[in-house]
Amino acid sequence: MRRHAVAILAIALALPAARAEEALTVRGSLAWIASDRLDLVGTMEARLPLARAGAWQVFASLSAVTAIEKARSDFTFLVDQVSYAGGVGALRPLPGRGAIELLVEERGLMLVDAAGRARVRVAGAGWRSSTLDDPFAAGWAGRVAAGGVFEERGVEASATVSGSIRYLHPFGDARAAAIGFEAEADALLGPDGGADLSIGPLLAFDLGGDRRFGLFARYLSGENPLGIGESGVLGGFDFAAGPPGTAPRPEPPEIGGLAGAGGGEDGRGFVRLALRIATPPFLAGLHAAIEVDGNVLTAEDRNDLFYLYDAGLARALSGWRAGVWFHHRSNHVLDGDNATVTSLNVLEAGIESAGWNRAEPGWALGRAGWLDLSARAGWLIDSAFGEDTWWQARGGLRLASPAIGASHVFVSAELERGDVGGSAYAAGALLPRGWEVRVEARHDEQWFAADRRVLLGIATLRY
Repeated sequence: MRRHAVAILAIALALPAARAEEALTVRGSLAWIASDRLDLVGTMEARLPLARAGAWQVFASLSAVTAIEKARSDFTFLVDQVSYAGGVGALRPLPGRGAIELLVEERGLMLVDAAGRARVRVAGAGWRSSTLDDPFAAGWAGRVAAGGVFEERGVEASATVSGSIRYLHPFGDARAAAIGFEAEADALLGPDGGADLSIGPLLAFDLGGDRRFGLFARYLSGENPLGIGESGVLGGFDFAAGPPGTAPRPEPPEIGGLAGAGGGEDGRGFVRLALRIATPPFLAGLHAAIEVDGNVLTAEDRNDLFYLYDAGLARALSGWRAGVWFHHRSNHVLDGDNATVTSLNVLEAGIESAGWNRAEPGWALGRAGWLDLSARAGWLIDSAFGEDTWWQARGGLRLASPAIGASHVFVSAELERGDVGGSAYAAGALLPRGWEVRVEARHDEQWFAADRRVLLGIATLRY
C-alpha cells in the first residue's frame, strides 16, 4: 500500500495536469439489492486527467464498490467487502471513431472486519465510443477492453475482459429525459475465473453541463471472484458527470469530489475518495447536499477503513452558509478480524465560509489570499464510544496566501471534540487544475490501529 501511495504522490508532483474537460468523468450510485446477505451496493468511480503527451491524454482511474450487509441498528452499517480498481492509463482519440486506451491497473477485493483479500495486476488495452463520456448522449455508447494478468494474489487468473453498452432515447418537448438500458460484463479468465453480468432499464434526466441523474433497475449475475459475489435484482439511482466541454456548467446541481493518496512514517499508506452532490436552490435559497467520503489508512497491526456521510440543508449568507446536517461516521477494519463496528451519529447545526469544503467543484478558484472557517455542533444521537456526553462538535480554519504564480500555499487546523475526538494540522500548496499537496499531522481516537497519531504526505485532485 505504501508503494502505491508514494507512486501516486510522485505522479501528482511530476506531471502537469491536463485541461479538466479532456478526461474527467465521475459517477456515483446507490442500489438496493434483493439478497439474503446484502442490503445495499454503493459505487464511486472517477477518471481524472493528469497530463498530455502528444495526441495521448494521460489519466488516472479509480473506483470502489461497497457491499453493505443488513444493519444491526438504524444507524450502523455493516460493510461486507470492498471491491476496487485503480490505475494509470493513456487515451488517444480517433477522429470519428471513438478512442483507444491503454491501462495498467490493480483490481482487487478486500473483506471488511474479516481477514481476506485477493487482487490481480493487469496491463491491457481497449476501445470506447466518443459518446460514452457524455452521460446523456442519445443513441448507442459503449466500450470493450482486455488485459493480461502479470501479478496475482489470492486468486489464479490469466486475463480480464470487460465491456459495457448503453442506449438512451430522449423524449418530451424539452428532451430533458430519456429512457433506455445499460448492460455490463466484467470477466476474470483462468483457473478461478468467473464473470459479473448485468442488464436493465434506465430512466435518465439531463441536469445540464454533461451531468445526469438516473433511476435504474437491473439484474446482476455475480460470478467474478473480485466482485460482490451475489446475484439478484438491483434498483437504485445514480449521478454521473462527463467532461464539461467549452460551455460553463450552469448553477447546481453540483457533482464533484476529490481523490487523494499518500504515505507516511512506519510504512503507513492513505487513500481517500469522496463524492459530493448538491441540489439547485429551492424554497428561497436552500440547498440540499450529501457527501460520501471513504478513507483507508494502513498500519502494521490493523488497516482502518472509515466512512463519513454528511447530508443536510444550507442557505447562502453573503459568502457564508448556515445549515443543519446529519453526520454519520462508521469505522471498520480492512482485511482483518474485527468483532466490533463503531459508529457516531450527530444532528448538527453550524456555519462555514463558502470556500470551506474542498470537495466542491469551485473551491479555491479565483481566490487570492483568504481565511476559511467552519464550526458545527449538535446533539449526539448515538455513539459506540460510551456516550459520555450528549454533544459533539467539530470545526476548523484554513489560511491561504495570495497567489504565487498560479498557486497558493496554506496552513490549516481541524478539531473534533465530544464523545470522541481528533485533530488534523496541515501545511501545503494549492496547484493549478485542482491539484493539492500537503503534509498533515493527524490524531484520531476512532481508529482501530494502536498508533492513533500519524504524519502523512498527501496528494489530492479535485474533480
